[in-house]
Amino acid sequence: LKTGFLKWKPDYDSAATEYGKAAVAFKNAKQFDQAREACLREAEAHENNKAATDSSVSLPHPSQEMQRLPEAVQLIEKASMMYLENGTPDTAAIALERAGKLIENVSPEKAVQLYQQAASVFENEERLRQALEMLGKASRLLVRGRRLDEAALSLQKEKSIYKEIENYPTCYKKTIAQVLVHLHRNDYVAAERCVRESY
Repeated sequence: LKTGFLKWKPDYDSAATEYGKAAVAFKNAKQFDQAREACLREAEAHENNKAATDSSVSLPHPSQEMQRLPEAVQLIEKASMMYLENGTPDTAAIALERAGKLIENVSPEKAVQLYQQAASVFENEERLRQALEMLGKASRLLVRGRRLDEAALSLQKEKSIYKEIENYPTCYKKTIAQVLVHLHRNDYVAAERCVRESY
């Protein structure tokens, strides 16, 4: 962000990336105040970058009294939508993923939504490996949260993409996971259908 004799403008895009990494590192270290602060700074950098590239659209400046992580994540989510509108979907998806990581322990439901949004963006860009990574995170959170109906659908989505790219070993692993989810739902018909489909 610093400017000098040879660098006249701050590099907000790189700053946002670095603040995002710092926020995740702080969260992993269970330093939630610093994670929140880094998250806010990431959101500000996204906002400033957008303002620098398109002065007609800007996010509201995050207020100093904003003290909670969910609000910071919401701001990053808005920034990612602006990146999508601006034609930079990769940056948007990465921001959604980071927001998901930050909010995972506070609100797993919101994290699932963010991971699914990121997966959708990656899938639209035909970056299937990244889409699968996001869907996998969403599926695991759904299972952990005992949202088994949604978990079964998420695993089905993963399976269909693995099948599309002809990664059959992983497809079979997802089949086993889906069968276990169906059994926990006491839906033995769906579990048997999963097994038969895998033949």
